[in-house]
Amino acid sequence: MTTDVLLVAKCDDEWPVRVIELLDQRLSVSRVDALQGPINSTDYSSVRIIVGGPSHVAPWVTVCPNLQWIQSTWAGVDALTDIVPKGVVVTPLKDVFGQSMSEFVMGWILALERRILERASSSFWDDRSEDGVLGKTMGILGTGSIGTAIAASARQFGIRCRGLNSDGRSIEGFEACFKTGVHRFFDNLDYVVSVLPKTAATDNAINHDAIQRLSPESIVINIGRGNAIDDVALRSALTDGSVRAAVLDVFRNEPLPDSDAYWNTPNAYITAHTSAPTLERFVARAMSANLDRFLAGQNLLGAFDPSKGY
Repeated sequence: MTTDVLLVAKCDDEWPVRVIELLDQRLSVSRVDALQGPINSTDYSSVRIIVGGPSHVAPWVTVCPNLQWIQSTWAGVDALTDIVPKGVVVTPLKDVFGQSMSEFVMGWILALERRILERASSSFWDDRSEDGVLGKTMGILGTGSIGTAIAASARQFGIRCRGLNSDGRSIEGFEACFKTGVHRFFDNLDYVVSVLPKTAATDNAINHDAIQRLSPESIVINIGRGNAIDDVALRSALTDGSVRAAVLDVFRNEPLPDSDAYWNTPNAYITAHTSAPTLERFVARAMSANLDRFLAGQNLLGAFDPSKGY
């Protein structure tokens, strides 16, 4: 094989077409099936760039000795953090998921607060009113581009927003921001939304103490990584009613096993890591500026920082 860029994609993925258009014959490119591993007899030493989902890319890293850059088609790169050689730059898919994740969060909050799911399946006339969301408070764990976009959407409905980040720095759009580990952030929150990456610092960020501080009718939503939730504490709170509902899109183990207790936990709504679909146009868009920088020998933007874990 003589190729500069390796696209690791499933047969029905459309993003490679846009990436090939972006390359515009500036670099040679080959596409391989994400569901099949490298061929032992093939020489991959010419590959300098790999594009694909982290778990699909992982088997290819060790067979590409001259690899310089991995462009992820996902926001999270957990599957690569322990295997990427020194000097190889990994760029997650950033700054493109705010819209879709905001839709997911607000869609679920409105569905639960306005009892849309319940009313849709009702077999009798139910004219009880709901309080709605005006004046309620949302706490967002993670104040980057996704968290900021969610806050902007929430404010359109009259929801007040506070943020949690690594150093408590103020971020525009949040009434207040708190440093990770400061539990008064959770005091009387109506909605808790985690968009945290997976790092040692984010393990069990939403734990028993945090949950006990929430308002009695609180809703917990996790669209970041599964490690942010103390699962035992949350299941207990859902069972005893101290948390009204939880919408969980990410888990420590995925796919979530059929035997997992969440499937039978009251008011736990399980979705299959679908809050932020990778829209095909985003991959080429994310690569565009960095491709020019790569060809010019410049440092790439938005690179994964191992010291931070994101």
